[in-house]
Amino acid sequence: MSLKLLILLVFGFMHSGCSLAPVENAQAEETTIYIVDHGMHAGIVIDAESVTEIIQGLRFNFEDISFIEFGWGDQAFYQADSFSVFLAIRALFFLTGSVMHVAGLSDRPEFYFRHSNMEGIRIPRERLKSMLRYIDSSFARDSQDALIGLGRGLYAYSTFYDAKGRYHLFNNCNTWVMEALAEAGFSKRVWPTLTASSVMRQVRKFPQSLLVETE
Repeated sequence: MSLKLLILLVFGFMHSGCSLAPVENAQAEETTIYIVDHGMHAGIVIDAESVTEIIQGLRFNFEDISFIEFGWGDQAFYQADSFSVFLAIRALFFLTGSVMHVAGLSDRPEFYFRHSNMEGIRIPRERLKSMLRYIDSSFARDSQDALIGLGRGLYAYSTFYDAKGRYHLFNNCNTWVMEALAEAGFSKRVWPTLTASSVMRQVRKFPQSLLVETE
């Protein structure tokens, strides 16, 4: 495959416009999750009470935590102290290890991410459990089934954990978010959603009845 063809293929994947169609379940008890655009990657914010029903071993004092943000990414690039072109290229074009970034929020996401693009989505609680099981399966665990901490995260109250899966261009932090949404009952795209902005575009195509005002 020529370099020109590869670039065109990547560009087409990044900007493809196929929408997601939520599965109807109007009678179910609902809660709200949040998708946050951090520029290069997207994250998922879920209330701490729901998280602790499924994911065990997170290193938080849950009396101080109301919401938890999850992100999955390249192990070296995500944990780097500053932006590195070398690490970015390595992450995109080589099969590299991965990490989970988990941040505890003591206030509502609207407060913490008021300078970021964010969308709230109503979701039945049973389908949220499916999403959380997917997130839980993204963590690597040791022989005692404990999470493997890798050090302090990007925020004041956050941690990096070892994760499962190989990171590359077509399996990145943003496709991970879309996979989590698919596990929650939203139909899966034909082509991967590679950028945070494309994740947000797809979420904003959801029926307005599912979207929650976050400003």
